[in-house]
Amino acid sequence: MKNNKKRGLKIAVALVLILGAALWGYFAIFHDADVLTVEEGRVKGAKATWLIGRFAEDGGEEKYYKIADVGAPKGYTAVKDAPDPDGDPLTTAFAFVPKGAEPGEAGLYDTAVSVQAVPAGQETGERREIGGISGYYAEAPAEDASRRQARFLLDSPYEDALIEIRAALPADASDEELTALIALMAEKVAPGKQLSPIAAEFKLNFLDDARWKYLWNGLGVTLEITLFAVLMGIVIGVIVAAVRSTWDQNEENLRPGPGRAALGFFNGLCKAYLTVIRGTPVVIQLMIMYYIIFASSRNGVLIAILSFGINSGAYVAEIIRGGIMSIDKGQLEAGRSLGFNYVQTMWHVIVPQAMKNVLPALANEFIVLLKETSVAGYVAVKDLTKGGDIIRGVTYSAFMPLLAVAAIYLVMVMFFTWLVGKLERRLRSSDH
Repeated sequence: MKNNKKRGLKIAVALVLILGAALWGYFAIFHDADVLTVEEGRVKGAKATWLIGRFAEDGGEEKYYKIADVGAPKGYTAVKDAPDPDGDPLTTAFAFVPKGAEPGEAGLYDTAVSVQAVPAGQETGERREIGGISGYYAEAPAEDASRRQARFLLDSPYEDALIEIRAALPADASDEELTALIALMAEKVAPGKQLSPIAAEFKLNFLDDARWKYLWNGLGVTLEITLFAVLMGIVIGVIVAAVRSTWDQNEENLRPGPGRAALGFFNGLCKAYLTVIRGTPVVIQLMIMYYIIFASSRNGVLIAILSFGINSGAYVAEIIRGGIMSIDKGQLEAGRSLGFNYVQTMWHVIVPQAMKNVLPALANEFIVLLKETSVAGYVAVKDLTKGGDIIRGVTYSAFMPLLAVAAIYLVMVMFFTWLVGKLERRLRSSDH
């Protein structure tokens, strides 16, 4: 039964990781991009078969879209020296002529078909279907009297862009021949894939401008704060627990004097520390540390480590004190009978047994602390939660980044819970 649970957890974690990697690979590598980036006058990642158009402006900056994939119709071949219609090297147009055809006067072909991207708003002519594709069909002025030309405008995935197909045939060609050539070309034009709403959200929140790095960097900060805070909490907890348990066990036997007074003072100080820390919210403690005690410092990560470490120390202290008090008093007497003084007995006999009993509880405190660090963003620490909030503030989309943050926390908690369970089983087996 235990092995089945262990195997099931491993499979679940593996599936989550595989699914995440698959989504990343699909959207980041294989999926067609919608808005293209331009570097040094070239469209980054553009393929020779992509129809690229420049249409929208965002804050004065023009955007380039991958409008469609284009192939040569059956029986036709590409004209390699076809002129760019608008002179923009970043946009493209494709021209195709029958295989083996020779150009006539002025370099014109008797039969030709072309495709290019044009701005929206040029819809003229009759709305009709050609080759099962709906668009606007109209006669177009021919470049000379010996030819007849028609154009067909079909929708693209973008509101500000259209795909134009032009068919040129000799002047005596019929309407049927023109539409047949347009249909032949339309079959070879595959408009760019319009992202589904979920895919678009994923791309907007994580892939555009590499926003996933906010989560990656935030995860590193969260783990850093948690690790050092739990170590600090253990140190503080051991000291406080030692003082509190020493007073509780020896209060009745201590004789009046400086030693009793000093121990009583430190015990009262520890009790005040436990009362204040456990009685106030951790986010308030964090803000007091950041805005009041360390107001002159802006090292948010260090302040967060101190705040969460001090907070965790109070809970660790009570966990360890409970473990020490659970050890039979006979163990203390046995250590003293062996010639150990009180400190040696506690260090060599009592504490090792107590730590074995409280290790699972300490591990759970680590898990709790991991989740508590999610409030570190209150003092401008860019942890995992803050990373998701930054993405939300940029994209105005809350669902995807917050869901991703929750999923990452869930996976981490599942992993550490599995480790705690393994630790508990190991400790139980060592008792036999």
